[in-house]
Amino acid sequence: MVTQIEDKSNAMGKNNSMEAILGELSETRFNKIKHISETVSTNSDLVLKASELSDGFILVSDHQTGGRGRLGRHWEAPPFKNLLFSVLLHPNWEMERHQLVTPALALSTVEVLEDFGLRASIKWPNDVMVETEGDKKIAGILSEYIQQENPVLVVGMGLNNRWPQQEDLAPPNSTSLIACGIEKDRWEVLIEILKNFEKRLVEISSEEGSATFRQSYISKSSTIGSQVKVEKSDGDIEGDAIDVREDGSLVVENKNGTTLIIEGDVIHLRKV
Repeated sequence: MVTQIEDKSNAMGKNNSMEAILGELSETRFNKIKHISETVSTNSDLVLKASELSDGFILVSDHQTGGRGRLGRHWEAPPFKNLLFSVLLHPNWEMERHQLVTPALALSTVEVLEDFGLRASIKWPNDVMVETEGDKKIAGILSEYIQQENPVLVVGMGLNNRWPQQEDLAPPNSTSLIACGIEKDRWEVLIEILKNFEKRLVEISSEEGSATFRQSYISKSSTIGSQVKVEKSDGDIEGDAIDVREDGSLVVENKNGTTLIIEGDVIHLRKV
């Protein structure tokens, strides 16, 4: 299904483009797409329509005025510059694996960036980093679970494609594909990420696959092997990040023992 674009003058061309994108994704669950010019948040839009939408529905926006990160943080990129999308999933795996969706999309993105020739990694829990004069953030992910008769997950990503560049006023330690010397059409990037994401979702839905997924994730983690500070609402924890469990939780070790971290902001202090 392709949703009609509001601009009648070029709707035919855009619909043809959307059909081509869905053709590329024909072997995945991502077979319905809507492209809009502006919204407050693609995640919020899908959450509101969660009971009406089928598994794999994709929403892509040219601009978000209220893009949200973890802990309600706000960010906004100029229109048409970056890849801004959310997908809705009907999970067919056990509930304790829901939080693997964020690392699954992060890992899928890292693999695409590596194919582009970049050195990329995952900063727990939801950031994708590239190595360019130090680690810089190129993408962030936000997942939300909606409890209803048929529960769903909404996972959204903002990936910096053409913004920021070096001269732009942007969040600290952020970068983009164009700033890294990579010029790609955002739709091409979306297709490749979703193809990988499909494989990783299949992986986390099986008992055997979740173990192999964990190993793949750890191999791309910039957090494992670092001394970290985890900022949590009930108190900060410092220690060595030594592992990620199969449910996606971070294992931090210090003189008091080991702690499982389910959520929190991680600051990398130094490599162990």
